[in-house]
Amino acid sequence: MQKKLLALLISTLSLAVQASDAIHTTPEQIHTSGRWQLTQKGYQATWAGVTLSARFNGESVGVVLNDERSFYSVEIDGKVVQQITPAWGKRTVRVKNLPAGEHTIELIRRNETPEYIGTVHGFTLDKGQWLAAPAVPKRKIEFIGDSFTAALANLSTKRECSDAEIGASTDISQGFAIKVARQLGAQWQTNAMSGMGLIRNWNGNLPDRDFRTFYPRQLHTDASSKLDAKWQPQLVVIGLGINDFSTPVNAGEKRTTEQRATDFQAAYRQLIAQLNERYKNPQIILTAMKLWPDDQQRPNVQAVVEQEKAVGNTRIHYLNLDPLQLTACQWHPNLSDHQQVAEQVLDKIKTLELAW
Repeated sequence: MQKKLLALLISTLSLAVQASDAIHTTPEQIHTSGRWQLTQKGYQATWAGVTLSARFNGESVGVVLNDERSFYSVEIDGKVVQQITPAWGKRTVRVKNLPAGEHTIELIRRNETPEYIGTVHGFTLDKGQWLAAPAVPKRKIEFIGDSFTAALANLSTKRECSDAEIGASTDISQGFAIKVARQLGAQWQTNAMSGMGLIRNWNGNLPDRDFRTFYPRQLHTDASSKLDAKWQPQLVVIGLGINDFSTPVNAGEKRTTEQRATDFQAAYRQLIAQLNERYKNPQIILTAMKLWPDDQQRPNVQAVVEQEKAVGNTRIHYLNLDPLQLTACQWHPNLSDHQQVAEQVLDKIKTLELAW
C-alpha cells in the first residue's frame, strides 16, 4: 500500500512539474482575427470564423480551451491537422510529432453560438520557443450575412438533419467567405447569424430582435461589448435578405408584405451608411439569389443598390448569385455551392478598384 501511495505521489508531482514547465503564450505572441474579447478568463467568442494564430519553434503544440458547444479546426503551416469537438471543462488538445523547426498554428472556430461564450485560453508548448506573432495582412474583408455566410451544415450531404448533425457538419473555414479571403491573402471577419434577417427573421420568428440587434456587439450575449475600432476593412461583402423574404408574411406580423419591402430597403441603406462612416467608405458588394416562392430578395437588394447609386455612391455593387444545389441540412449550400459562390465573389472583386 505504501509503495502504491508513493507511486501516486511521484506521479502527481510529475504532472505538477510538467504543468509548471509548460510555456504558455502571452497576448503579444498571438494574432487575433475576428470578434474575440480578451478577458481574465481568456479569449472569448460567440461568432463563427474567429481565429487565433501564433508562431513557434518546436515539435508539438497544445490548444488550451474550455468550450462545450464549439467545434474548432487546427491548422499547422496552412494545413488542417486536427479537429476539436465540444467537451466540458478546461482541457489541452495537443498536436504532436511535427517536423523540427518553425511553425505557425491557426485555430479557427467553425460554428456560431449566439447564446454561449466559448473560451480559448491560448496555446502552450512543453518544449520549444514562441516566436513573434504572425504578420497582419494588409488586405481586410468583412463578410456580413446569415446561415449561408456562416456555412451552416456545409459538410452535410443530406437535407434532413438533427441539431447535433448540423453542429458537427458546420465548418466556416470551408465556407465561401474564408475561401475568398484566403485566395486574396486577406484577413477576414465573418459576422453572420443563422436564422436572422435584416428586419425580419425566418418565418417571422423572434420579432423583438433581428440581425441589427447583434451586429454592433463583440459578443452576441453582451450588449455592452464594443467593436474593435482598429478593424478597418477595404471591402465588405453582404448577404442579407434570405430570412427576410424566404417565407411569406404571416397573419399577425407587424409588417405587411409591402411594408416589409419598404422597411428592408430603408434598413439596408442605413446599414450601408453606418459601414461607410465606420470604415471610411469601403467597397461594398451586396449579394442576392432567386428565392422560392416569389423571388423577393433580388429586386429589393437591387433597389437598394440603385438608390445608393442615384445619390452618388459609386462604391456599392450588386452580385446576383447563380442557382445553388442546396443539398446540405435544411436546404443549405453544400461544399460545391460554397466553391461556386466563392468563385463568383472573386470574379466580382476583380472588377473593383480596391486600394490594397
